[in-house]
Amino acid sequence: MKSLHFIAMGVFVIILGCSQGPVDLVIDNFEGDIHSETVDFGASEESSVEVAAERTIKASGMQSLKIEYVLKPSGYMWVARGYNLDVKGAGQWQIRPEEIKWSQYNALKLSMYGSNAGGVVALDIKDAGGEMWRFLLDDDFEGWKEITCRFNDFFVRRDWQPETADRNEVLDFPLMSFQFERRLPGEGTYYFDCIKLAKVKKSR
Repeated sequence: MKSLHFIAMGVFVIILGCSQGPVDLVIDNFEGDIHSETVDFGASEESSVEVAAERTIKASGMQSLKIEYVLKPSGYMWVARGYNLDVKGAGQWQIRPEEIKWSQYNALKLSMYGSNAGGVVALDIKDAGGEMWRFLLDDDFEGWKEITCRFNDFFVRRDWQPETADRNEVLDFPLMSFQFERRLPGEGTYYFDCIKLAKVKKSR
């Protein structure tokens, strides 16, 4: 009976967890508490952004990250998780950056819930030197979609960098955080789930 119990529990864990390829590594699945002490987020004056756990619309597990926003022209917003952020509790990755064997991966994968509204969301990553790199996500689909973001396809942010960033235009590992930033004015809701590292084949 005990062996059957453990088998059943193992199946339950697999169902709840983010799906993984043979070398994928989940770093954040947004389980647990989602609020101002576990997510670093904010917006410029007159714009707004709020985060919450979403238990109905999810790619896997118990919940996803829900982002509700109002972005005015010339405004900005951000929602970040990871380390070396102003909100120290945002370091909620399942494995710390220094414990990851970064040489085994060449891409970041994430699940995004699209509404086919034509919006653009920037996925930013901050490298070991504090430099910000960007990948653009297009909201041109409906429902959940896993998006592969190759490290080689990220580009250095030209509009803004932290004052302490080394700005050497080299993606230095370990990566320390990621963030989402709506790029076009408007209002609405985004959902994200299953942030993971992957090894993908090079495109021709």
